[in-house]
Amino acid sequence: MALCLGCMKENNGEQICPLCGFDKNTEQSVPYLPLGTNLQDKNYLIGKKIASNAEGAKYIAYSNTMHSPVIISEFMPAGIGGRSKSKNSVVVKAEYEKQYSQLHDEFLKYYRNIARLRDVKAITPIFDIFSENNTSYVVEEAYESIPFTEYLEKRGGNIEWSVARPLFMPLVSALSSLHEAETGHYAISPSNLVVTADGKLRLKGFEIGETRKTGGIFEPELISGCSAPEQYNANGVIDEATDVYGLTATLFYALTGNLPEPANTRKPEGKLSISTAVFKKLPPHIVTALSKGLQVTKEKRIQTFEELRTQLSAAPAVKAIQNEANRNEMKKQTVQRYVPRKREGIPGYVWGITGVLAIMLILLVVGTYWLQTDPEMLTKIFGNNDDIQTSSSENSDDNPYLVRIPNLIGQNYNDIAAMQNADSDYVVIKANEETFDEHAEGTIVKQSPAEGTTAEKGVTVVVTVSMGSPQRELPAISGQSLEAAVEALGQQGFIASGTYVASDTVEEGKVIGYENYNAGDMAPYGSKIVISISQGPETSN
Repeated sequence: MALCLGCMKENNGEQICPLCGFDKNTEQSVPYLPLGTNLQDKNYLIGKKIASNAEGAKYIAYSNTMHSPVIISEFMPAGIGGRSKSKNSVVVKAEYEKQYSQLHDEFLKYYRNIARLRDVKAITPIFDIFSENNTSYVVEEAYESIPFTEYLEKRGGNIEWSVARPLFMPLVSALSSLHEAETGHYAISPSNLVVTADGKLRLKGFEIGETRKTGGIFEPELISGCSAPEQYNANGVIDEATDVYGLTATLFYALTGNLPEPANTRKPEGKLSISTAVFKKLPPHIVTALSKGLQVTKEKRIQTFEELRTQLSAAPAVKAIQNEANRNEMKKQTVQRYVPRKREGIPGYVWGITGVLAIMLILLVVGTYWLQTDPEMLTKIFGNNDDIQTSSSENSDDNPYLVRIPNLIGQNYNDIAAMQNADSDYVVIKANEETFDEHAEGTIVKQSPAEGTTAEKGVTVVVTVSMGSPQRELPAISGQSLEAAVEALGQQGFIASGTYVASDTVEEGKVIGYENYNAGDMAPYGSKIVISISQGPETSN
C-alpha cells in the first residue's frame, strides 16, 4: 500500500500526491520526527508535521491497527527539549531536567483525563497514549472537517442565535464534563473550533495549562479577544470561569462577526461593541448571557458552564416567557399521561366481600336450623327486632380499599399538592385554570368527583384553580434590569416581550418602560406586554 505521508491516503506512489499536493521527496525539518518514522513497534507511521506549539508537535500519522489516518501529538516542550541527531529520542537540557519531568507528568495526566471523555461528541476522542523516545505521544482521531472561521465566512460572517444554539449547546455540555474531570482548555476560540461533516462543532487545540497564562516558563499562547483577563496576570488563577470567558467570546464572534476587545485592554465596566443591526436581532437573554460571560472582573462573571447553559437556554427572561406560554399545555399533557393506579390480580376488597358472603351463608344455614329447632333463638341472640341495626357495604370507614372524597373547594391548590405522596388516598390534578374576581389566585373552585363521593383509593380528583382577577395591574419597572422586570411581570401573570431602543438617559440593558402602557394600568391576565430596553446611545453600524 503506497501512502502519501502528507495526507496518509493511498496515491499509487505518485511523487506529487494528486489528493493533497505533497511531494514525497520532502524532508521533515529539524527537530521534528523524520517522515516515515515508526513508533510503538511499527504500529504508527509518522507523516508530515501539521502544527507545533510550546508543548510540542502534531503529525499526521497512520495506524496499522485501525488502518486509518490518526493525529499524533508529541511532547517536546520548546526551549527545554530537542532531538538527538543520531536517534529520535528527545534530549533535555541539563538545567531543565526537573522542569521537564514535572511538565511530562502534567502532559500525561492532562491527556489521560481527556481520554476518559471519549463519549463526549464535541471533544476529539483520544485512542492511545504511550511513552517512547524519552517522551510521550497522544493518538487522536483524524476526521473530515472545516475550520469554524471558514464556516462563518460561507454564511456571511456571522450566524443568528437560532443557528448558533444547536451548534454551541452541546459544546457547553462538553466543557462542563471536561471541568468535572478537573481539566480545562483555556484557549477556546474560533480558531480552535471545527465543523465536522455531520454539521457538529468540535473543540481542538488542547494543551497543558502551563502554556495558557503569563508567568510560566513558556511564552504564553494567548488569543486576543478570547483569552480571559486573568490569563494576562502572572498571579491570576485560571479555572472554569476562564473557559467560560473564552466560550462566550467565541459565541459573541459567531453572532456578531467580531471578537470582543482584548481582555487586557478592556475596562471593568466597558461596553461590548455590537452594531445596532445585529443587536436588534439578538434575543434579550442572549445579550444578558454575553454580557455576564464576558465580565472583566472575574467575580462578576458567570462561573460555570452549567450556569452559562441556564443563561443561554433558560435565562430568567426566557424561562418566565416559556413557562407562562406553555403552562396550560403542560397541564393538559399531565392529565392525559396520568393513569389511575391499578391493582394486579383480584382486588382485595373482592376477597373481603367474598369472605363476608361466605360467613353470611354459613350463618344463614345455621340460623335456619336454629329457627327450625328453636323459634325464639333469634331473639335470644339479637334481642328485639327494634334493636337490630343495618350497615352499608359502601361505608368507606369499614373498607380499607375505599375512600370518601373530601371537600377541596376553597383550599389552596399548592398546599394540597405539597401534601401529596405515594401513600395519599387520592391524587389531585389541576386540569384547568380560570380567572375569578371573587376567588384569590391558587384557590380551588371546582372538583370532580364531588365531595362525599366514595371511590377506590388512588382515585384522581381533577380540580379547577382560580388565577385570580382577570385584570391585573402593571408594576413599575422603569430603570430595572431586564431580569427583574420580566420576573415582576411574570408574577402578575403577564407574558413579557422586549424591544431594544436607543436612549441617552437610561443605562444600557436597563428597562425604559412599557411600549403601550404605563405603570399602574390594568391589563388582561396572560396578555403579552412589550417592554422597551435601552441599548445605550445610538451607535453607527
